[in-house]
Amino acid sequence: MIRIRDAVEGMTEYVLTHSPEASTMLQHYDSLSPIGITPSKMLAELGWVVYSSGFRYDVVRKYWKAICRAFNGFEVRYVASLYENIESEAERICCASGFKNKKKAMWCIHNARRIIELNFERKEMGGIGGYWAELSRKNTYDLIHLAPLLVDEFQFKGIGNTTIFHLMKNLGIDIFKPDRHVRRALVMLGLIRAEEVPIHEICRAMLTLSQASQRRIIELDTLIFEYGRMTKDSDVLKANAISAKLG
Repeated sequence: MIRIRDAVEGMTEYVLTHSPEASTMLQHYDSLSPIGITPSKMLAELGWVVYSSGFRYDVVRKYWKAICRAFNGFEVRYVASLYENIESEAERICCASGFKNKKKAMWCIHNARRIIELNFERKEMGGIGGYWAELSRKNTYDLIHLAPLLVDEFQFKGIGNTTIFHLMKNLGIDIFKPDRHVRRALVMLGLIRAEEVPIHEICRAMLTLSQASQRRIIELDTLIFEYGRMTKDSDVLKANAISAKLG
């Protein structure tokens, strides 16, 4: 446990040293809560996940303010109203934002309509906000087993069996996204035997990492993502601070 904790501290030191924004980002994710999620808040986070899929973080961040303006701040009823002229509105959004991906713009418009439907369907639970609050009370193993069912239930465009974890995390659920950065770091920590292991093994490893470091999973996932994004290459990983900590 001490070895793992020291490795996490090594990653943290590396990330904080190489990114002036990292401290704020880690604090942001550690403080996130699904309580009080509104339909418009959900659409904004869903929009970020949709636009991030297949693109580097730096690229999406560069255009994000313009994308938000083009979608009127992701106000859910406004975006849903664009559905009647979805093709032309998607083209307008691409021109206004400078992010020329019509398919993603159309997906966000579709998802706004779907969020309104879901909010109505769950009105007895307090709408979409009540639904997410209830989801947050489930344990990590339950969440990973629920993930593919949520994909089918929500029917959001641009959200699949991996990006659903990104959405849950951005809406304050204490969960991880099982992407290559997480898998690669867990292999190097000796917590999993290979990057291709089943997701329940990733889950067990992340819980061990959380216990050893006394950090929430959502914060650890953010730390590992930033660390992997900065280092990128596994050869760099082997030569940097985390390896030194592992001895």
